Amino acid sequence: MKAADSENDIEQPVEESELAEPAPPAEEAIAPSPSAPIPQTESRLRRFLRQLVRWTLGILILLGIGFVAALLLLYMPMRREAAAIAAELSATRTRLEEAEKDLAAKAQMEKLYQDVVERLKRADFENNLLNLQMEIASARIYLYEDKKGLAATALQNARSILKALQSTASPAQRTALNEMEVRLNLAISGLEKNTYAAQSDLDVLARSLSDFSASLATSSP
Repeated sequence: MKAADSENDIEQPVEESELAEPAPPAEEAIAPSPSAPIPQTESRLRRFLRQLVRWTLGILILLGIGFVAALLLLYMPMRREAAAIAAELSATRTRLEEAEKDLAAKAQMEKLYQDVVERLKRADFENNLLNLQMEIASARIYLYEDKKGLAATALQNARSILKALQSTASPAQRTALNEMEVRLNLAISGLEKNTYAAQSDLDVLARSLSDFSASLATSSP
């Protein structure tokens, strides 16, 4: 009985050992590492080309920097010159505007001056015309009073005034004044010879002066 038990005891660990998994082989436990790539030596041509590209890029960069610097050196003076020209043009435009304003003011003043001169001339002309009418009226009165000497003096004064009127009259006015001068000369020449004819000439002259004065009044602005 004991012998059988011992045999059973011996057989049991054998079976347990058989049940255990077998250990992996040594070759499978350690995985083989992949082989590292072998560095290849760079060829001279490739190294030369890489250096050439680097030098080319460097030269291009230097050329670009130089070109930009040259542009800046040329652009800045031109910009300052353009700004100076623009400022000068603006100042010139301002001066021209001021000169135009001055010219406009001077033209306005000149126009006002010419208007005043024309009014003065017209007033002087009308005043002389009034004096001429007064001298003719005085001569007619003196003739009615048979004061030939005073009448002659009044007619000589009228002749001087008529000459002044002719010098400042317009062409149309001068034509009418010339006709009056003819009538005045007839009155002066007939003063000693025919008082009645002289009086008649003075009456015609007075009516002509009245019509002439009325025409000036209608043509005045």
